[in-house]
Amino acid sequence: MSIAFLIDDKTDLIVLYPKIRSMVNLEKMKYSAIFNGKFFALTIREIYYLESYDRKASLVLKEGRIRIKARLNEEERKLPKEWFVRISRHNIINMHHVRSVNDEKVEIINGDILYVSHNRKKMFQKEYRLFLEFYNRLV
Repeated sequence: MSIAFLIDDKTDLIVLYPKIRSMVNLEKMKYSAIFNGKFFALTIREIYYLESYDRKASLVLKEGRIRIKARLNEEERKLPKEWFVRISRHNIINMHHVRSVNDEKVEIINGDILYVSHNRKKMFQKEYRLFLEFYNRLV
């Protein structure tokens, strides 16, 4: 594993983190799941977020929701950490599809509002900031 570093100009701290896989590999990466007893595959870029309620999981895509037979913990391990972050017990989001973040509220580009749990707030802020800096989206 290679290590990358980031120098924070405000605090003069050096932040070390695992080097992110190449963008090309992530763009081509596929996500597979079972829906209505059938196997299917999507590119990870198509997934807005995953949600879980009442022991059932769903993928939220541009086209709508797909109920999958899976546990969120298992699905979290299949997704690249460079793009996806868990914000609560019920949600894992694709950071590419975040429209805005306002304290504990995260708005997805389809208009859905999700909430970051108190326990995951600091970790989410750190991961999202690294994501924005890496993709030159931080202003």
